[in-house]
Amino acid sequence: MITLQKAEHAIASVAHDLVKVARAVVPVLQKVQSQEATVEALTSLVDPNAVNIERAAFAVLGKVCVAITDAGNAAAANGINVQLDAQEIGDLKSIAAYLQQLTKSTVIAAPAKA
Repeated sequence: MITLQKAEHAIASVAHDLVKVARAVVPVLQKVQSQEATVEALTSLVDPNAVNIERAAFAVLGKVCVAITDAGNAAAANGINVQLDAQEIGDLKSIAAYLQQLTKSTVIAAPAKA
């Protein structure tokens, strides 16, 4: 059995599950990528924050991938730094607060195992 040892892992797990549920509710997501507004509207029916979480996650992932590619071998030796602008930081803070609250409510709602 895998247990969550750190708050960060719990938050990441909740975020992952949230996006997973949103995608499960909209199984045609991959077929209608050209209809971004429609897909996002459907995803937001599951959880209005899911769209923002997904956008932010992919935006940060994109920046990290570009930074790794641009850094080349230096990334392996010394790591990388990724710059986020004020808007991105604000968005990520908002998402972090939401996920922390969701994580707390999920942990509180989870029944104790005997």
